[in-house]
Amino acid sequence: MAVENMASDFSYDVNRIIHGMNLRKLKVDASLGKKIRKGEGIYYNIDNIDYKNKEKEIIQLLSSTIYDCLCQLDLKQDANILVCGLGNHMVTPDSLGPLVINKIEVNRHLNAPQTYQISALCPGVMGQTGMESSEIIKAVVDDFHPQLVVVVDALACNHPERMCHSIQLSTAGINPGSGIGNKRKEISKQTLGTNVLAIGIPTVSDIDVFAEVDNDFFVTPKDIDFAMDVLSQIVAESINRAFKKNRI
Repeated sequence: MAVENMASDFSYDVNRIIHGMNLRKLKVDASLGKKIRKGEGIYYNIDNIDYKNKEKEIIQLLSSTIYDCLCQLDLKQDANILVCGLGNHMVTPDSLGPLVINKIEVNRHLNAPQTYQISALCPGVMGQTGMESSEIIKAVVDDFHPQLVVVVDALACNHPERMCHSIQLSTAGINPGSGIGNKRKEISKQTLGTNVLAIGIPTVSDIDVFAEVDNDFFVTPKDIDFAMDVLSQIVAESINRAFKKNRI
């Protein structure tokens, strides 16, 4: 997560407490990107989300944040948008993307006027398809040329308290699997040729943050099944609401 590479006294473009949640916004240029080892773009981070008790408040803040991204991209009212859920639905901590896709309201096949044309795709993982997720997404993008690709994925974090309690949004794209040392091809504007908005929630953390052990183990919350069910609903509903705000 980009926020974990920032010094404690770092100055953000926006740093506010809303409904007990900490919203931070930062525009990363080439110089800062090199320093924090992240791509250029706009980053949003929402910390301290209480998904068990404040689902309504999280949806309100997250949908507004997504809408802020859409406004900055200056999309046309009938723009094509492709939502992609990365991950493996058979591995609970990695199932956020596929679970979100099941709850996205698609309408591209309806040709609804004066609204975004929404499509959804779950590309699976290389072990299931034999193909990189980026390759599958790029093939679809090249076919109908969406003006925006929204990518939803589970993340890894260095601070255990962020597991299932933080949300990161970024226009810089994403490197699937990089958080657990299984780096796949980048999904970004540079690789797809169109705008990308990545939305991620950390669901695992390296065991090294708890104890110094020489292995590649990762830990996840014991209630991860419940967390994924609720968080996928929160992310999907936030995306759906943000897309509806442009309707006349």
